[in-house]
Amino acid sequence: MASAALMALFVGCLGVGAAHADTVTGTTFYVNDEAAGCDDTGPGSAAEPFCQIQPAADAAVAGDAVRIAGNSTFYAPVTIRSAGTADAPITFSAAATGDGSPVTVEGPRPAVGITFSGARYVDMTGIRARAAGASALVVEGSQHIGFSAASAQITIVDRTAGVIAVDGSSSDISLTRLDVDTLSGPDVTSAAGARNITLAGDTFEGGGVSAVGTSGIDFAGDTFWTVCGAISLTDGTSGSVENTVALRYGTTTCSADTAELTVDATSAPQVSADYNALNPPSTGTDYSWAGTAYATAQAFRAGTGQGAHDLDQTDLTIPAGGLPTEHSPLIDSADSDAPGELSTDVDGRPRVDDPLVADTGTGHADRGATEFQDPFTVKGLTVTAAYVGVPRTATAQLGNPWSDSLDGLTYTFDFADGTTVTSTTGSATHTYTQTTSGTGIEATVVVNRADGTRVGAASTLVQVEPVPDLTPTIGCGAAGPSQPDTAQCTYDTGFDPYPVTSDRITFGDGSAAVSVTSRDGWLQHTYKAPGTYTVTQTVTDSDGRTATATAAATVGAAFVVAGPVRMLDTRYGTGAPKRPVGAGGVVRLKVLGVGYVPASGVTAVTLNVTDTGATASSYVSVYPDGTARPSASNLNFGTGQDNPNLVTVRVGADGYVDLYNAHGKVNLVADLEGYYTTRADDGDLSVSGLAPMPPTRVLDTRDGTGAAKGAVGPRSTTTLTLPKYARGWATVGAVLNVTVTGGTSSGYVIVECGGPVSPTTSTLNYRAGQTASNLVVPCVSAGKVHIYNSAGHVQLIADLQGLFTNQQVGTDADSVAPAGGPFVATAPTRFLDTRTGLGTTAKPLGANGTLTVKLTKVPAGATAVLVNLTGVAPTAATHLTAYGDGTLPTVSNDNLTAGRTRPVLAVVPVGADGSIRIHNALGSVGVVADLEGYYG
Repeated sequence: MASAALMALFVGCLGVGAAHADTVTGTTFYVNDEAAGCDDTGPGSAAEPFCQIQPAADAAVAGDAVRIAGNSTFYAPVTIRSAGTADAPITFSAAATGDGSPVTVEGPRPAVGITFSGARYVDMTGIRARAAGASALVVEGSQHIGFSAASAQITIVDRTAGVIAVDGSSSDISLTRLDVDTLSGPDVTSAAGARNITLAGDTFEGGGVSAVGTSGIDFAGDTFWTVCGAISLTDGTSGSVENTVALRYGTTTCSADTAELTVDATSAPQVSADYNALNPPSTGTDYSWAGTAYATAQAFRAGTGQGAHDLDQTDLTIPAGGLPTEHSPLIDSADSDAPGELSTDVDGRPRVDDPLVADTGTGHADRGATEFQDPFTVKGLTVTAAYVGVPRTATAQLGNPWSDSLDGLTYTFDFADGTTVTSTTGSATHTYTQTTSGTGIEATVVVNRADGTRVGAASTLVQVEPVPDLTPTIGCGAAGPSQPDTAQCTYDTGFDPYPVTSDRITFGDGSAAVSVTSRDGWLQHTYKAPGTYTVTQTVTDSDGRTATATAAATVGAAFVVAGPVRMLDTRYGTGAPKRPVGAGGVVRLKVLGVGYVPASGVTAVTLNVTDTGATASSYVSVYPDGTARPSASNLNFGTGQDNPNLVTVRVGADGYVDLYNAHGKVNLVADLEGYYTTRADDGDLSVSGLAPMPPTRVLDTRDGTGAAKGAVGPRSTTTLTLPKYARGWATVGAVLNVTVTGGTSSGYVIVECGGPVSPTTSTLNYRAGQTASNLVVPCVSAGKVHIYNSAGHVQLIADLQGLFTNQQVGTDADSVAPAGGPFVATAPTRFLDTRTGLGTTAKPLGANGTLTVKLTKVPAGATAVLVNLTGVAPTAATHLTAYGDGTLPTVSNDNLTAGRTRPVLAVVPVGADGSIRIHNALGSVGVVADLEGYYG
């Protein structure tokens, strides 16, 4: 488009032949106004060139050539009067300079830049003409003038003047491969009497071309960006308009009768028009022919018989800039035989066939001045991440939509470290030997055809780094409650510039190693026994480097809520003979295949064990039948007391568990709460895993938390709605520490999920005024559990310690319930005893004191432990709170009366440091803790 100060005529490149045969060789004159020894009175030789063009023009005769060097300023205006002959024309051409400066002619306002006056057989190529207030190029009284591959600029004051003006006494003027730009006035004017004017392969921006009374003016392959009209032929002008593209630019309002092509009535019989593509402004029209306006090509064709191959506006979209794009209807649709049509476009590029567009013209020429070329390009260069000593591959990225063939190409890769590789395959391999700094070094590729012509080039920055360490990673977790004996592991070899030659994973149970082929992924492994195993990944690469990564995989059993149902009562002969258990006596209780418990696949059972009618202070230990009796205890009681405690115990190989009484006689009662199984969920079991959480108080009738404020009455059922996160369909059971206090009489409570219950079992037995607690794992239905009180009035408290869920690891089927982990039962093992100094110092835990106990017998990665927590000989009524880490929660696990030893089962989250914490509220108390198992 035109600049704000000047109107321009530009030609993109040189090389179009002159309009005349050059058969006589004469003298070559040189012009260079920037040469140190230039002299306008000199010989005009290469050694002593003219400073200006005019002396050379004056000296040139037939057959001479004038070579003009590019300049950074401007040459003075020139008038050419030289006369060559048909066989020996005079030629003016631009000489290439190292800095690429163009040859520019411009004079002071209002001087014409270049004038041909009375000249004959002169060809000028590649010279830019500039003017202000006058025409840039004037042809007067001259014949056989060729002006091509040139550029000229002008600002027009007189709107009737043209950038190029041909007077009526001139003939045989060839204006080809020009780029003409004007702010006002016409681009080219041809006066009455002019003859044989050719405008081919030109681009015009601004006022268009006006020919008045001109004989034989031919337009071929031109492109117009017009303000108001492209071509006007009047007063008996003759000629042809073919392969021309015209479109509107700017916002100037044109008259309604302005047309892109105007041919008046006196000219119409002598002008032919075809193969054009006109796209006028909305206020104008396409054609004005013999005084009649035609708004479309269809109408023009029907009304005049002209424009048989003109493109209709409905078929035509001319992109911004008027340049054709792939599949444009301008492509391969021109008349190659049109009068004056050139074999090259405005930039000197050949007319070529586009294989993606069907030919609709008489050859392969595109309409307009610009020929759409083969879009084959070098789009980019990729170099795989570079590391010292590691072979890397560089690949040229090509765009070749016209052909699948890449035959005959050569690729020269410069790796920017002194190494150049030539390839015929489009890629090359190179090994860098040094690291780079900063943004890296710039690798390049140059692609050439077989004939040496260049397709293109591309580059990319390459950062060469030291070879990183080989760092595989692996992580394992439980596959989910439905596969409690299965671990799911994800692995990644990490980044390695060398190919991995071996990647093997062992699962720590003696099974065969598994070889994996992908650099990252996941796999599962089923173990034969519960436990925590070390999974090891060993990676070896082609450089011989080996690295390992390990992860702990915990598999175990899933929990099934079952009960409560009474399995043992020595008072009535249920599950054992009808008699108290004597001192040192053992009750063998069959659990596998009894009641809700399957006959196989069960690793442990959860029982609520109660002592009743004891004749002496004693304790009870519950352990797998067939194994040595542990030193740990589950129940501690005095004479005549009834004390419950939840017990989770491994099942002996024969399907029995043992209950040992140390002193006196006592009746024992055991109610099944659930069991742990390694069987996969086959649809018949509601298996679940434990999701531990910080202990949270969810019920306290003393202050109205979770239920109405006030003690509950006899034979009443309190419905407890768990928090929102525990109400999902995946929640199967809850872990609750239930406490009663302030009872007006002795009684018991039963915790179930099925609503009001019958008094066939008990969760917690209490005496009037006693504060007592017990862990319970009831099923959960619709997020609710129910607590039945047998007698008197009593306050109820419940602290949520965890959830049993059947949510699978890594799924989002239930956005509320968390995924549950497996359980690994252990032999009852004492790990804390303040009486002896086991796990801590040998002294009672004082008021508001907290013990931090490192879990040395629990593998890393355990989320919670199952602990039998016993408060021994408290000096005051108090309570113990067990938790993982963080702030002390406002809950209790073991509620103690002064002087009474009391155990309770607790699920305790493991802190981030691998410890648990036990806090005592009042007085001092001995603390004993026995490990029953852990959760993965």
